[in-house]
Amino acid sequence: MAGTIAGQVAHDFNNLLAPIMAYPEFIRDELPHDHKAQVYLDTIEDAAKKIAEINQDLLTMGRRGHYNQDVININKIVLHAVNEMESRTKTVTCETELCEDIMNIKGGSAQIHRMLTNLLVNAQDAMDDIGNISIKTENYYVDDTSISFGRVPKGEYIKLTVADSGCGIPDDIKEKILDPFFSTKSADKKSGSGLGLSVVDAVMKDHSGYLDMSSKIGTGTSFYLYFPITRDEHGESKTIEVQVGSEKVLIVDDDDVQRQVSSRLLNKLGYRVSSVESGAKALEFLKENPQDILVLDMVMLPGIDGTETYKRVLDINPNQKAIIVSGFSESDRVFEAQKMGVGTFLRKPFTKSLIARAIRTELDKKEKSTTVAM
Repeated sequence: MAGTIAGQVAHDFNNLLAPIMAYPEFIRDELPHDHKAQVYLDTIEDAAKKIAEINQDLLTMGRRGHYNQDVININKIVLHAVNEMESRTKTVTCETELCEDIMNIKGGSAQIHRMLTNLLVNAQDAMDDIGNISIKTENYYVDDTSISFGRVPKGEYIKLTVADSGCGIPDDIKEKILDPFFSTKSADKKSGSGLGLSVVDAVMKDHSGYLDMSSKIGTGTSFYLYFPITRDEHGESKTIEVQVGSEKVLIVDDDDVQRQVSSRLLNKLGYRVSSVESGAKALEFLKENPQDILVLDMVMLPGIDGTETYKRVLDINPNQKAIIVSGFSESDRVFEAQKMGVGTFLRKPFTKSLIARAIRTELDKKEKSTTVAM
């Protein structure tokens, strides 16, 4: 209800803002360059711009849930927002680390752009207009993790990180920063509407996403945004040729959703796919059903992990090919599996093109040479 009212008010404000934004420039043309009224026009223009920014936040909140659910590449939005930021200031630098093979998300690009702009402006203010902002995107697998504002359920996400080198946020106000109209900016500094982070929170909730943060006084603040991925593709995008095959693939993963996703991806690529939920069941299956390649999850609880599974698989077939996947980073257990012959390591979530390339690369390798005891 509050969002609807905010949207209606913002709509009326937009109409009223039009002459306030436009007329100062007309008045300038009628006045001498050194006329003392020029400074008043500057003040009017600055105030109008700030009102327009607040109004945009109200419109964003008012449109909650009322926008097209488009397939979005978040990297494009990041680059657009960064270009806008860098065009406004020469004293704040933005460093980006964008995942080249980033998964898609679904939502409203205008709302996400506004949310990201708010985060960048918030970071700029925290640094008093001088410093460095880093923005990172990555494909990220979450295994039911506790965060500052709740929990992120198990699943595949895009993780967007916006970090500044500013003053940091005191512990006593961290719980208030998402409240509408809450602001820490004093009268002698740039005034803020207090809507910036509440808009970020609202947009994340609209996108079924999750917001986390970490901050240290004198060091800076990082915001972490988790968007659920979609495997839908852009309607206008060109079809990307991926490597296909017809071999038999066994997926070994303790997560039902992951088995379903991997199975669908590989079935679309032409492979004959089977799946089991544990290393122990994989061993039983392979005794009667030889497979060309395995897709092994690294962590499977309870039970043996991917490395131990592969070690025992080699007793059944010393030439068994496999790749390994995990929602966690590469570990000593992953390296151990690779020493035994496992091929590519893929971090969840992975795209169709990534798993297609990994599977095809491993299948096309020559079989491991083995020494037969005489």
